[in-house]
Amino acid sequence: MDLGVGRVGDQDLGISAQELVTGRTCVIAQSGAGKSWGIAVLCEHLCKSYLGFCLIDTEGEYFSLKDRFPIIWIGSDESCDYDIESVDLHSVLRDAILSSRFVVFDVSEVDMRAKATALVNILYELESELRRPFLLIVEEADKFIPQSRDSIKMIEEISRRGRKRGLGLLVATQRPSLVQKNVLSQCNNQIIGKLTIDNDLKAVSHFFDARKEVEELITLDPGEFFVMGGLVREKILMKFGDRETQHRGVTPQILPGRPHEKKEAEPDPIPEAKPESPPEPQPVQVEAEDADQVILSGGPVDEEDGTKNAIPTLLQRDEALRVVQSLCKRSFWRRAYLDRIISLDRVSWPLLSVEVKYHGGILKKTTKRSSFILEGFHGDRADLSDGLMVRPGFSELIGLDEAAVAVLKILTTAGLTALEIEADAGLMPADVKKALKSLQKQKRITTKKTEEGVIVYIPLLEKPIPKLSNLNQLQTMKLTTLSGESRGPSFTEDELRKIIKGLERTAEITKIKVIFYPVYEAMIASDSGERRIFIDGVTGREINGMPHP
Repeated sequence: MDLGVGRVGDQDLGISAQELVTGRTCVIAQSGAGKSWGIAVLCEHLCKSYLGFCLIDTEGEYFSLKDRFPIIWIGSDESCDYDIESVDLHSVLRDAILSSRFVVFDVSEVDMRAKATALVNILYELESELRRPFLLIVEEADKFIPQSRDSIKMIEEISRRGRKRGLGLLVATQRPSLVQKNVLSQCNNQIIGKLTIDNDLKAVSHFFDARKEVEELITLDPGEFFVMGGLVREKILMKFGDRETQHRGVTPQILPGRPHEKKEAEPDPIPEAKPESPPEPQPVQVEAEDADQVILSGGPVDEEDGTKNAIPTLLQRDEALRVVQSLCKRSFWRRAYLDRIISLDRVSWPLLSVEVKYHGGILKKTTKRSSFILEGFHGDRADLSDGLMVRPGFSELIGLDEAAVAVLKILTTAGLTALEIEADAGLMPADVKKALKSLQKQKRITTKKTEEGVIVYIPLLEKPIPKLSNLNQLQTMKLTTLSGESRGPSFTEDELRKIIKGLERTAEITKIKVIFYPVYEAMIASDSGERRIFIDGVTGREINGMPHP
């Protein structure tokens, strides 16, 4: 299996998943060269391939992986899944290894060395028993295995003897000259980016054949890395791909100052330019058998806010057109566009702001709350923290009944038998049988026979199902009155309710509201065919992963 983590020119680059997870790898680059970005890209691809890992996070910058993946976050924050001071590490890590789960061990607010020492000791002990593929990622390795003073001996032991136990090691650092040389020498895979300090260049020189190659590190751009060793067939210079989760480790940027708004009167919404292209499509009404299902169609009026159900457009049409044009391919030699803009329309994209209550808790059951925003055409989550970003949501669950959702929620790549599903999901045999038959027909699950000859069921979902306990986002953007036509959501409240009840039996939707977000939809033509581009009507950025309406 290969992980497509980067690109070489116009070609995708795949690195060996087996070598990454069970081998010895170092990721080295100075501050600002893209090291943390690259590690996050590696983690995202490991999550998508259901390959388990534990990352020691020294800055608390990887928790955003939870926005997209079912990460187990152990730390000191109130939002953590487990408190780092009281967690049963042995139990959590054992389950993570056996179930190929993903763990972020956030030591940013505690005694790093003490907590990391306890973690790696338990990992090594468990893997000596279980011998399952699992990767330990050590960020800022110079803090745990320094060259100048005592290092955590178990990390050194893992670098020498972990492979035969299935326990891989990835160490990352900005200063390779400060890291235990015994550990670096064990790294038969290298991902090395920009370095400029002489001592650091000397520390990595033994990975290269000639001094001239080492000097190339000084000239690399951020995000560019040499990849060597068993990860690839031959040494290659690549650039890490895009992240699907937000990068929280970026340096804050200075922004131009803005005049203070007068408090006496709020400014009117910025007027929208009338599009020169054909008018937008007429509203599409949601067809439903029951009257209570129709509340999501069209553009409903909220009793609290009157008709204020739209987020104001800040990007004028001519500005959006220039953004689209900047994304079109051009011929360098002929200075001509290879892509042609066929159309540009502004769409009032429906979003659903949903609030849920349910009964939850490990030791003491209490009433919990979750809130989230869905894009209205396919059911993916919409993140409005910095413009509109599309996250994995419930798109693959739309149309399923409660039992089918409950079954999918508990399935892992290890597979479960029908009786195990019945026990874990708390369903009746007839309900399990019906759900499995329906999910197989829709290609949402598959079966395989284990070495013992037992039939188990395995999920075929492209994206992980988010947990209600991890969803906590309310719509806080200022609203205005919707102008022009709009298209309503393509699924009903009843369908959403079945999903919520399948994820948590005690859950109930307490509030649901349709709001509309401004999006420019452009159609681009080239020799290879047509493609759509979506531009955020608030930030002016391209929206990646936007589903077609």
